[in-house]
Amino acid sequence: MSTDVEKLQAQLDNFIQIAKNNERKQINFQQYELSLLNCSDLFELLTLILEQHKEKFQLTEVTLLLHDPEYEFQRLIDSRTTPPPWRKKLLFQQNLQFINQYFTILRKPRLSEFSLHQHQHLFLDNDTLRSVALLPLVRHNKLIGSLNLGSRKADRFQANIGTQFLQHLAAVVSACIENTRLHEHIKQVGLRDPLTGVNNRRFFDQRVEEEVKRAQRNKTPLSCLFIDLDHFKRINDNHGHQAGDAVLKQTAHILDDTIRANDVLARYGGEEFVCLLADTTGDDAKELADRVREKVANTVFQISPSVSLNITMSVGLATLDETTNVYSSSQLIHAADQAVYVAKVSGRNRVHKAN
Repeated sequence: MSTDVEKLQAQLDNFIQIAKNNERKQINFQQYELSLLNCSDLFELLTLILEQHKEKFQLTEVTLLLHDPEYEFQRLIDSRTTPPPWRKKLLFQQNLQFINQYFTILRKPRLSEFSLHQHQHLFLDNDTLRSVALLPLVRHNKLIGSLNLGSRKADRFQANIGTQFLQHLAAVVSACIENTRLHEHIKQVGLRDPLTGVNNRRFFDQRVEEEVKRAQRNKTPLSCLFIDLDHFKRINDNHGHQAGDAVLKQTAHILDDTIRANDVLARYGGEEFVCLLADTTGDDAKELADRVREKVANTVFQISPSVSLNITMSVGLATLDETTNVYSSSQLIHAADQAVYVAKVSGRNRVHKAN
């Protein structure tokens, strides 16, 4: 009799322990879910998904594959001066069929043994996994990517076990990714000049602080070009503001095409543009500035079918490095601004390098 009671007690204790573990897991997930839902910053969200998720749920590997045909996410990630630690865990794919191959038409989570041949593109440089869960990320009935969970435990992910929980997780992650993407888009719109499509002064003011700190930290040169179109007022007075707008748009296009991908171009105001050249000495910046100036001077600006113009620009150049007396962002901008003034009074259509 006592043996039966002891067995029943042992079973009861086991059930209580299972219930407590499940309750703890539920609380853990609810806290994680709230963190995801309260996140409006894309980089913070990706840190939650790619780092904290792995630690919180004791996984070996977590990766995220996003459908990014317009390189929207990649541009946002690569705009950061310092690559985030989870960068290699974030994967991009232009071809939606590549992502679709991992899921059935019902787009349900796929739990299975790890196959190096089948899953190597989702878990790069990791052949120690034993089981995986691939979660389709769907938004507005469109597949936007997959959240990929990997474990060294063979029994961690088994077919048809826990799929309802994982399906709920996938829905939350999908909604949060879309939400932060929209937030980032709104921020980017607020940092763009609506006329020319290049960055605006607000964006430049943010980036110049970051670039100055980076240059000082790495002991690398940072050059700044201050660009002013010559006699721009005459264009507006003689041909109207639409002609002036057309010149600004074409100039911005020339500048954007000529500078390097990692340089920062912005419309500073009116007919003024500014460009930050990271890791660029004063001599190299002068060479680039002259190339831009000559390209603009040799361009025929077509204002209308019957009107074309030739314009020139004056450029002021300043550099922050060990050879100059420039130590801050404000000094860098001021020196470049003063240099463009000298270029103007010296005859225009030239580059002047600050001392």
